[in-house]
Amino acid sequence: MNKLASLRAHLLDAVPELKRGPERLLTFVQDGSIRFQRGQHLSHEYRFEAQLVVTDYAGDVDTLMIPMLQWLSRYEPDLDPDDGVRFEAELLSNQAYDLAITLRLSERVVALVDCEAGTITSEHRQPAYPIETCPATHWELLTKAPGNDDYQPTSEWDSP
Repeated sequence: MNKLASLRAHLLDAVPELKRGPERLLTFVQDGSIRFQRGQHLSHEYRFEAQLVVTDYAGDVDTLMIPMLQWLSRYEPDLDPDDGVRFEAELLSNQAYDLAITLRLSERVVALVDCEAGTITSEHRQPAYPIETCPATHWELLTKAPGNDDYQPTSEWDSP
């Protein structure tokens, strides 16, 4: 589940509330499966729904979603935009809520069999697909809430 660990690390770096309280980001794998070929070929692909639960979140939801979407565009570019990301929220107060985000992820594993040596080498592949045509590698998110005249900085991070 290297991909899920990568996404988690990116969100902890990009979202100020999570950077201050990383224990508030819970990550789970649910409804997982393994796609494989019959026979001696051992390469396979993990396919699963990852659930990210953010507890007691009081920040702007875009501060969480935009870095997540940026990561997805780099590491899951073929994700169906109509149903690849779902979420639920529970309002705890006027300022805070619990948020559960479900994502469809996949992770390729290349396993090569060497019959003469009696070894199998296994490598998780996480190719990155370029997403920006601009050279920026550091990002600052500016958001404007309803009723405000100006954009306010809410987060900053390095590209995933």
